[in-house]
Amino acid sequence: MRKIIFIQISLFFLHTLVIAQPKKTDSLEQLLNETTVDTLKVNLRNDLSRAYLQKAPEKAEEMARAALKLAEEISFKKGAANAHNNIGVILWQHGDYMAARDEFQKALAIFISLDDKAGAAKCYGNIGLIYRATGDLPVALSYQFRSLKLREELKDEEGMAKNYSAIGNIYDSQSNFALTVFYHTKALKIWDKLHNRAGVAASYINIGNAYWDKQNDSMALRQYERSLAIYDSLHDEAGASTCNMNIGMIYDKLKKYEKAMEYTFKALEVKKRIRDNSSISTCYINLAGSLLYLNRKAEAMEYLGKALEICKASNRKEGMKAVYGTMAKVYADQNDYRQAFKYQQLYGEIKDSLFKEGSAKEMAEMQTKYESEKKQKEIELLTKDSQIQALELNKNKLWMIVLLVVILLVIVLAALFYNRYKLKQRANQLLEHRNSEITLQKKEITDSINYAKRIQESILPPAEAWHRMLPDSFIFYRPKDIVSGDFYWIEQKGDVVCFAAVDCTGHGVPGALMSVVGFNLLTQAINEVNLLKPSDILRHLDAGVTKTLRQSEEGKGVKDGMDLSLCSLNKKTLELEYAGAFNSLYYVSNGILNEIKADKFPIGVNIGGKVDNYTNHTIQLKKGDCVYLYSDGYADQFGGPKGKKFKYNQLKELLVSISTLPVQEQRNVIETRFDQWKGDLEQVDDVVIIGLRI
Repeated sequence: MRKIIFIQISLFFLHTLVIAQPKKTDSLEQLLNETTVDTLKVNLRNDLSRAYLQKAPEKAEEMARAALKLAEEISFKKGAANAHNNIGVILWQHGDYMAARDEFQKALAIFISLDDKAGAAKCYGNIGLIYRATGDLPVALSYQFRSLKLREELKDEEGMAKNYSAIGNIYDSQSNFALTVFYHTKALKIWDKLHNRAGVAASYINIGNAYWDKQNDSMALRQYERSLAIYDSLHDEAGASTCNMNIGMIYDKLKKYEKAMEYTFKALEVKKRIRDNSSISTCYINLAGSLLYLNRKAEAMEYLGKALEICKASNRKEGMKAVYGTMAKVYADQNDYRQAFKYQQLYGEIKDSLFKEGSAKEMAEMQTKYESEKKQKEIELLTKDSQIQALELNKNKLWMIVLLVVILLVIVLAALFYNRYKLKQRANQLLEHRNSEITLQKKEITDSINYAKRIQESILPPAEAWHRMLPDSFIFYRPKDIVSGDFYWIEQKGDVVCFAAVDCTGHGVPGALMSVVGFNLLTQAINEVNLLKPSDILRHLDAGVTKTLRQSEEGKGVKDGMDLSLCSLNKKTLELEYAGAFNSLYYVSNGILNEIKADKFPIGVNIGGKVDNYTNHTIQLKKGDCVYLYSDGYADQFGGPKGKKFKYNQLKELLVSISTLPVQEQRNVIETRFDQWKGDLEQVDDVVIIGLRI
């Protein structure tokens, strides 16, 4: 429960750094009343929205929406973008994460159209906060690095400090103590250099959270007290309230429950006033924890109910998990295993959706206790009935009958057990012999397949050769079995580089055999037939597979083939030619994903010997564009909370979101997302994705 609480606290404090510091509202109101310039009115309303955020959230929202309305009426794009961002911050504070993300994305689109890098960096950072709050950590990290890159270009030290804090908080969610402290310390140094005391205080809180996770209570308390002293000197009630909330948790852990509740109530008073729903639910959860230790269970359950209501309204899954886990413990302590099992199951479902790990062991223990209790009651009832009947019968006669029955049962059971033992002994001997044979056969087969893997790996282009021809590129390659039916290929002639992602029919050994056929025919098309046009290469490959597998003979040959996307890139002109069989081409230009459709007939499987004609597409690329080739294994992988396919639409969104990252980071995000989506499920097919930045 405590780990979840700190996630929400550090999110709140990063948020307070993203918004502007409060200004004197009286002077701003006076300027607003005096000016007749519409653009200045928009800017002043946006400034007032930020100034009112902590002390009067309703007034802050009123000012932001008024600014947006006027900005749209006079077509003042930058003012509208700032208003969308302010509304997003307000919705974020109220816990409406999805609505907040929509506002940030509207602001981002306007800033990009204006080529406003500072505004875009701010929105990237805020969107990253939303994805962290909803548990999508790889995407959150990609948005923060995108924001950081822009701020480094602008030499915006304050903005860089905000990104360092956000990145540190993401690593804190993964319990990575070293990276968490590293990034928060980088932020702290910048805030200290800029004499930004609020930023210093926020960094102390985040570093304290990391020490809390490491069970170093004294260091955590020291950081929180440093932060509280700064916020008190700044008369910053919002910041001080979060320090009070953290210090309260330290005292709770030290079993000083009354003092813990005193600090938590101080925090709750301020959080209610500023309508910080996320922190309000955290306070309720912390109060419930202290009350449980004081054996005031009714009050604790009341606070847990309030916290659950807030968390459900904002889909705050971390908070819901903490509430369900605590309720399960309360009911277990009361020996109400039915309710305990119910809430433990809810806790497990939430935990699965966040971390892809079940709580099956705890649920099984609850279920076992419940079943044991039920059986014990049945045994007690049966025993009671037997005693009543025994009193009604003649004791001597009953004991004689029982004794005879027992003796007969013992004899029969002994004979049965002996017979079963002998049969089992013979069966085990036979099974052991067969297992030895199977183990030997399996080892021989595995050794052969492993050798085939070495052969296949030797055929694939070496990494150094690939990056010599396409330096700014990556390959994500994940075979389903030891050997793969998917493969990647590259050749260069002059200024033209030809490369492909190929998916052969099937996977494992059959797919690997097909991959050797395909690789040799592609290399032959370039080096022996001197083909460079993708559609001509595919036609050569189609004819070669048909001939090699004797698919033209009626009723004979192997009815297998391959799907692929193949490109040729002129490295001087940046002209890209593409042809494909079932597998389309994606390329991202100016943040927009474009798809070039493939032909809907495969390579090979040409009964009658007819060779297909493939469509050749020509695209003029420019510096910074990203090109992606792929097999269907990534999109077809089952996983996620509901065990469904990843699908192509989600793949497209992922590629757009990472397209501005360095190529190696793109590959890392693709790999992490795939592993998180798959979870404990089996990989369904071979996977290959090729990414190239022009």
